[in-house]
Order: sequence, then structure tokens, then C-alpha cells
Amino acid sequence: MTTSSNSANAYGAQMAKYFTLNQPPHVALDSVVSVVRPQLAITRLIARSGIPERTASIPSEKAYVVSVHLNHANSGEWELWTDGKHTKTGAWPVGGVAMCDLESNSSIRNPGPIDWIHYHVPRATLDSLTDDAETGRVKRLHCVYGTSDPTIHHLTQLILPSLSRPQMFSQLFMDSFTMMICSHLVGRYGQLRESIEQIKGGLAPWQKRRVVELFHEHLDGEVKLATLAAECGLSVSHFTRSFRRSFGTSAHRYLILRRVEIAKALLSETNNSLVEVAALTGFSDQAAFTRTFASIVGATPAKWRRENSRRAVFFEISKHEPFQPRE
Repeated sequence: MTTSSNSANAYGAQMAKYFTLNQPPHVALDSVVSVVRPQLAITRLIARSGIPERTASIPSEKAYVVSVHLNHANSGEWELWTDGKHTKTGAWPVGGVAMCDLESNSSIRNPGPIDWIHYHVPRATLDSLTDDAETGRVKRLHCVYGTSDPTIHHLTQLILPSLSRPQMFSQLFMDSFTMMICSHLVGRYGQLRESIEQIKGGLAPWQKRRVVELFHEHLDGEVKLATLAAECGLSVSHFTRSFRRSFGTSAHRYLILRRVEIAKALLSETNNSLVEVAALTGFSDQAAFTRTFASIVGATPAKWRRENSRRAVFFEISKHEPFQPRE
């Protein structure tokens, strides 16, 4: 079972602890497995003896638990307490779902056999999704307990094998799965806040300076968008739009153009070989450098150097010393 450093979050072993804390000594969960990612955690809980007593309250956090029943729950057995309000649901079909806002004080009781999938969905994940889509943020997720949802049920069946063998699915698969689940939740169950304001301006001057510094330190491209956004105090989606407004292109394209400009200066002002210029400007090898340079400039680096050398005597630049082009 995958675990998280934050033991208070309502997934995995911690979820099992909340459900069994107030139970008789003989009550135990038969199985607890989970896959945990920062954007979405998935936990499967199986208890043939059920949960006969009211569970402990789940501590408040800015997240939802979306529960999917993989077995049928009998009518009248399921009880829920939310901020002191008691609810007794009807029959809960296979594939029935519920939404629990973890900022409320919630506890449950279900004496019958249970086989659950719990999706732990941070509010930040939903906010990032709606920000990227430039739509309003979700005020809350809400549905009638036990609502049949074939879409979530089918997606859940798809992900079940990964809970016992998480290595079989790549991070890219998990990211795509998270987007599918959360897009469905927002579209079907989300009550939206007012539309977000469109970002009219670009990056502030200090943000632009910091981004340029980071690109110069990481010409090889080994800097993540999340890192750039964090240095600017912005979400990734906000940063991406603001960057394009400020620089007229994407961050990836800007970095490529910046590499080529530095390469031009090195070619015209130093004796460094093409292999060295490629390394100094973050290209994996001379072939990649030549292809990129030629596609942007319209001439190979060697030809461009012959036509644009500024001086007869050059100086060498070490790979370990950052090059500052002449203004």
C-alpha cells in the first residue's frame, strides 16, 4: 500500500483508522489498498463485517471524498452524520456514489458488508482543472447519496488493477485518469462559483526577471513549469497564460529561442567548437543543436558562423562558466 507523509489525510491506512476507531474489538477491515498521488488518492476498503458503530469524525481538510460502492447496500442500513445532521439513506446500488466535503464534520455507520472505492480529491485539484479551462471554480460537489453513476463506475473498474499493482500504470496514465474523473465530477456534480476574472496583464517585472534568470540557469530545459510558477507565486495555469502575454510565446518556445540567441553570440565571439556550443546552450548533442538552429535561423551553425564572425581572434568559454552575450 502506498502511503503519504501527511498521515491526517483521509485515504489509505488513515481512512481505515477513522472507520474502525470506535468499533468493537472484533471489527476489522479485511482489505485496505491504495494508490496515492498529490492530485488524487484512491483507496479500496473491504469489510465483510461492516461498520456496526458510528465512526470517528474525519478531521477537516480542503478536499472531498467521493465514494463508490462495488457491492449492494441494503435499504435503511446506511447512516450519515454531517455537522450533526443525521441522514438515513435508501438502498445503495452497485456503482452508487456519494460526495463528502471534508471541511464538514462527517461520520458514518453501515452494519452490512461493504466494498468501497474512495477517491480523495483535493480542492486544489478541482481549482487547477477549472482554472486551466478558464471556467468558474467549484463551490461544492453535491449529489443524492446512492446516486447511480455508470461513468464513475466504469472508470473505477478500469483503475482497480492498479490498486494492487500500481507499477503497471505510468504517471501519465494516472494524470489522465485524474483529469477524466475530476472533469466528470465538475461537469455533473459541481456547483460553480462566479466565473474567474480573465487575466488582463502578463507577468510583473520582477516575475519576468526571475523567469529569465531560471531559464539562463537551466538552458538544458530541466526546469518544470511548476517550479517557474512557484517562483512567481502563481498556479501553473495562471503562469502559463501570463507568460504568453508577456513574452508572446510559450515558455518552451521561449527557451529554445533563447538558446539559439546565446548560440549566435558564442559562434560569433568565441573559438568554441560546435560540440562545445551545443553543450553550453543546453542541447543534447551537436546534431540536435544543428537541426534546431537551422530551422529557426535558416542556416546551419557552421555557415552562420562563417558569415557572422565579428573578430579574427576569439576566446574560449568553459562549460562550467555561464556565458553572457554582448548587448
